[in-house]
Amino acid sequence: MTPARASSPVRPVKEDHLGASTFIEKGWHSIALGDFAAAEKSFETALKHAPSDGQARTLLAWAMMRQGRFDEAVAILDDVLGRDPMNALARATLGYVSMRQGRLPEAHDHMSRAAAQMRDAKAALYGCFYLGLLYGQQRDAIEAERYFRKTLSLAPNFIEAYYELGRTFWILGDKAEAENVWKAGNTANRFSDWGKRCAEAIRLSREGKEPPSYS
Repeated sequence: MTPARASSPVRPVKEDHLGASTFIEKGWHSIALGDFAAAEKSFETALKHAPSDGQARTLLAWAMMRQGRFDEAVAILDDVLGRDPMNALARATLGYVSMRQGRLPEAHDHMSRAAAQMRDAKAALYGCFYLGLLYGQQRDAIEAERYFRKTLSLAPNFIEAYYELGRTFWILGDKAEAENVWKAGNTANRFSDWGKRCAEAIRLSREGKEPPSYS
């Protein structure tokens, strides 16, 4: 009788986090340009290099949510936070998805926790920005302005915050203040897409039309 062979030990898969980082940066660039489909492809490629990379998985969910695929994004984010409850960027992203799905108390909890932590500056930035959106949606101009201003104190070139703060004032009927905010956003970076949107918002406002939300 032939003796049974001992099974070979299973070797852990070696992940290439350095290779993944190249595609993560490429994906971030696509997000900045608003090309979320391209960002998704970059993060998927990053995960082929490092399947367990929490940042790549979080950003993949982000790209999906910005394409309106909220259930897919939630499934990824829940798993990321289940493995790492301290992942603040995943928490901020889940807060945004919760807001878009109408789960406002849950959204506020996730956003507030992301905004308050100090480990991840980018997560704190987006936590504040999303809180501005949330309060704007609730027509609370004081809190919306507070969080949009805090966003701009953390990142003065985050022109999207100027744009959305202006929309908050416009929706609440303060069109003069809305125009002042958009002027400030356009002046801060007139050549960026968001700076141009601020200028376009002024034009639409003067025509009596509501500037659209892109966030």
